[in-house]
Amino acid sequence: MSTDDTNVPDWLYLLFTGASYPYIKRQAKFRLKRDPTPDILRELFVDIFPRCTMKVLVEEKQGMIVQFRELETYEPGKYMDLVWKPIDVLREAYGRGKYKLNFYEGENFICTTNFKVDME
Repeated sequence: MSTDDTNVPDWLYLLFTGASYPYIKRQAKFRLKRDPTPDILRELFVDIFPRCTMKVLVEEKQGMIVQFRELETYEPGKYMDLVWKPIDVLREAYGRGKYKLNFYEGENFICTTNFKVDME
């Protein structure tokens, strides 16, 4: 998805605006009191995304319990390499594993996605 202000991979735009994590859609409905058009969703995404932080978490299994430990928090705009080449950047920075990328606007959780990184 590319706009004048924000250039992000399609998967990321769909994550922020799709049915699984309707954060942007809920924000639009709250502000407009009606269902947003695709153009309004794009405008709101361009407004919200540049302020978002991202946390990288790694899966850790302890017996039958799976938990995620936070590895790093990226400030707004500092994680674009990671969203464009997630597998490569995760492999180089942290090695093999299962990772979550969580996005936040301030303290508000927006969405998450998972990546499995194998060593090649």
